[in-house]
Amino acid sequence: MEETTARLGSTSSSRARRNMTEKNRRKQMKDLIAKLASLIPTQTSKLSATKILDQARSYILQLQKSHEESLKKRKALFEGDRDQERYNLTAESSSSSSSRLMLPIMNITSSDSILEVNLICGLRNRNFMLHEIINVLEEEGAEVINATQQNAGDRVIYIIKSKAVIPRIGIEISRVQERLKDLVL
Repeated sequence: MEETTARLGSTSSSRARRNMTEKNRRKQMKDLIAKLASLIPTQTSKLSATKILDQARSYILQLQKSHEESLKKRKALFEGDRDQERYNLTAESSSSSSSRLMLPIMNITSSDSILEVNLICGLRNRNFMLHEIINVLEEEGAEVINATQQNAGDRVIYIIKSKAVIPRIGIEISRVQERLKDLVL
């Protein structure tokens, strides 16, 4: 009789541990789903975990596509710049000097509340500093996530990624573009 009671006590104790472990796992999953939901920009109401995961997947695919397009544009800018340099080497000096005046090149892309500024300028005709570009972005309601400056031959390449401080309000891209043009050009 004692042996049966001991087994029942051990079984119920083991079951209670499994139940507690499962309860903790569900709570952790719920917390992680809530964190994920807070990162999705277009959330209108309470959604099921399945809907949240589906929206997160769609959002990630959208970001990936946007990033790929941005990289393609950047590559086209660089390749176009290289083609222009090759042309300049074979052209007369007057045309080569006029093509140098085409710098700086600025490309601004955005998706949701993310804004990316790509800027290529010459070392000699640069009349601004990276912090000035960052100041413009911050004044327009963007928080800079990442900013890089690279020297490539006689060019300086800036890549600045930022996000809206208040995603609901966003960033007015046309205003940012005008202010950066005034600063850079």
